Amino acid sequence: MKMTLSFALLTVLAAAGLTHPCPLTAADKPNILLIHTDDIGPGDYSAYNAESKIKTPEIDKLSATGLRFNHAHTPAALCAPTRYALLSGNYTWRGRYPAGDWNWHTDTNFLPGQKTFAHFAQEGGYRTAMFGKANLGLVYEKMLDDKTPDFSSKLKEGPIQWGFDYSYIIPRGHMTFPYVFYENNVLVGDPKDVIQLKAGPVNGGAVTSNGPGISTWDSSEAGRILTEKAVAFIDGTLEKNKAENKNQPFLIHFNTDGAHSPHTAPAELFGRKLKGATMNPQSDMIYETEIITGAFVKALKERNLYKDTLIIITSDNGGIPGGRKEKFGHDAVNGLRGNKSTIWEGGTRVPFIVHWGDDTPDGSTIKPGRVTNQVIGTHDLAATFAELAGVKPDEDQALDSVSILPVLLEKQPEDKPLRDYLLVQSSPGQDADDTIPQELKEQFKNRPRGPQRAYKNWKAQQAKKEGFDGIGHAVIKDGWKLIFGLTDKPEFLADLNTDPAEKDNVLDKAENQERVKELTAIYKSVRESKRSTKQ
Repeated sequence: MKMTLSFALLTVLAAAGLTHPCPLTAADKPNILLIHTDDIGPGDYSAYNAESKIKTPEIDKLSATGLRFNHAHTPAALCAPTRYALLSGNYTWRGRYPAGDWNWHTDTNFLPGQKTFAHFAQEGGYRTAMFGKANLGLVYEKMLDDKTPDFSSKLKEGPIQWGFDYSYIIPRGHMTFPYVFYENNVLVGDPKDVIQLKAGPVNGGAVTSNGPGISTWDSSEAGRILTEKAVAFIDGTLEKNKAENKNQPFLIHFNTDGAHSPHTAPAELFGRKLKGATMNPQSDMIYETEIITGAFVKALKERNLYKDTLIIITSDNGGIPGGRKEKFGHDAVNGLRGNKSTIWEGGTRVPFIVHWGDDTPDGSTIKPGRVTNQVIGTHDLAATFAELAGVKPDEDQALDSVSILPVLLEKQPEDKPLRDYLLVQSSPGQDADDTIPQELKEQFKNRPRGPQRAYKNWKAQQAKKEGFDGIGHAVIKDGWKLIFGLTDKPEFLADLNTDPAEKDNVLDKAENQERVKELTAIYKSVRESKRSTKQ
């Protein structure tokens, strides 16, 4: 699939010395395949962690023949806010809900007029598609009452409005209701078959909580269905191009449910054993992303599209140890502190692998075997995809996104940071201080979901009463990380250059006071800004 590159991108390629030789002709745009996984940390893939108990040869090969980022972060340590930021190129608080949109029939996280990277790609001539977990909120054309959608009606706000020409999504992922698929904003199946499903095993899979779903719902089949639909989209694009005598490239935003609960892997997937292939059901779902990646690579090669496709593999937040380190010696966060939801590195640092080429030095735009320590955010993909499409977003779009294309094309020196700084955030109520004070332990000890969660929610509520969003934040700059409490007060300073596990708090050291002032000023400036990056 070949399209004319923008003059700006040709200039970048020329400056990087990559216009010749190149896997594409001088007038091509790559197809884009973004594999966006769920709850997977850098330690889960053997490309990052040689001691990983989950062997991922397909992903390892893409890393070995492409580029691996060691310091990629999600803007938030939680899925829903990250998914908004990823698509929009905005920090989370620029949407409707800084902590993410967990609704499924009332609104979406996008404010009126906010565009996504799919819009930018469309403007640049791409055919766009979205698959799998959305978790961005939805709006139905018709409601039966305030809490009950009319499943026979279309989505009034959904993937079509988010810039996708084709979509096959699960509204909030297989983790919770509604347990249904939507294709192009329309329910898949007969609306009369939507019933109240009860938590527990269902049709070979499982549901986690009582709620509406299609009677035939089987969570174990989600990965297979979504992958097959995505490959069918590729074939449809090829057929459309042939019929219309075009060479339109595609962009696929593919969201897996691996490794979020329920952990209901099928016995096998695309001819490979899956259920029971690894340590436990959770790690089987991580392995599912390996099998899906292999299926995509196979499909691209069979269609002669492999070298012309930019493949990106990343996650929506940090990993979840799940007791596997103690029992099996598997470290999902690869030695980092914290995990999903926390403000620590384990909460936001994620795998980020990029491949573009035929695996050979002369036939690859991204030279094989590269590793970078550049600090980036996954929301930087919005500006990156816009630049690849030859589109310059309007001043009020992609407000916090920086194109990583210079890093991909070796135009950015490794010792020169692409980003001056990066902001990240935790789940609500999470900051560096998570110890329940002695005087409050009695208050939270018998809460149904545990004292720690109850204390976290209480902390968030208290901060909101003072006018804050109740979320922990941090600024990363030059290898230093300053963590702010729920009321925006500096709480923990780590020198990640020498202390990547964030063991030592050097906030109060005299020699660090100017640095604390600098990072605090950056944080306040960004939070008060209308945009934080240059166009």
